Amino acid sequence: MDEGNYISSNVDEGYSPEAIANMENALEEFAVSLLEIKPEDANIAVFRGLKLTLKGRPRRLAELGNVESPDDPMKIELMIYNKEQIEQVLEFIKQNGFPAKHDTGSQFIHIKVPKPSRMQLEELGDEVIRRTNSAATRLMKIKTNTGLRIRAAMEKEYIDQRISGIALKKIDNALERITKEIKIIGVIKRKAILGSFFKTVERDDADLVKIINKRIKLEKDKIFKEQELRIQAEALESQAQNAENMENVNTKNVQHQIVDDNNISTPN
Repeated sequence: MDEGNYISSNVDEGYSPEAIANMENALEEFAVSLLEIKPEDANIAVFRGLKLTLKGRPRRLAELGNVESPDDPMKIELMIYNKEQIEQVLEFIKQNGFPAKHDTGSQFIHIKVPKPSRMQLEELGDEVIRRTNSAATRLMKIKTNTGLRIRAAMEKEYIDQRISGIALKKIDNALERITKEIKIIGVIKRKAILGSFFKTVERDDADLVKIINKRIKLEKDKIFKEQELRIQAEALESQAQNAENMENVNTKNVQHQIVDDNNISTPN
């Protein structure tokens, strides 16, 4: 039996439920924040940050035109606001290693974004690590702040030491569980970004990879069993349908035989 769940139903205190809910929210917000980190965006970020000097003033490309990737994140459409700047911007983009072309009379420059380099992918992986550590620190702050509130409540005799101990134990259990889940999500994201370049760099990466691989195997086994059960169900359904069809055929044959026998036995 889970100790945290057991004592939560037997002790009336509001400190640990609030702290655990805040931790769960931190986990959810962390997972959502990782969605914006995409390998295909690495070079697009570099592209947006390029600075071209116009009339002695450095200007970002995003200031000179509208940057969009409507169909493919690896293909950029840059609509230049000032047509007179198109040739200069086009040449600048090419000089910075981005294949680009421009159709005469159009305000659009079409840029092909190179695949991110290993170094760029590793930088994204480092960003995931930073966010993972930040999320884990946020959990610790939640625990610390709640602990201070519990101590103040004890001093004012709102709660006794027994309830305080139970609440803190539940918070510790949640902290351990949710911190582990945050780290697992972080490793999964880094593996997705780095692919074959992924390597264990954090202290507990190796152990987390084992947990992830075990989860993947369990999920595959679950899918396989579900497919097997579906195939068996379809086979049984097919057998039942065949049996029903055969029964219908036999019934019709019997009915035809009765009709034939009646016709033979009826005198002209």
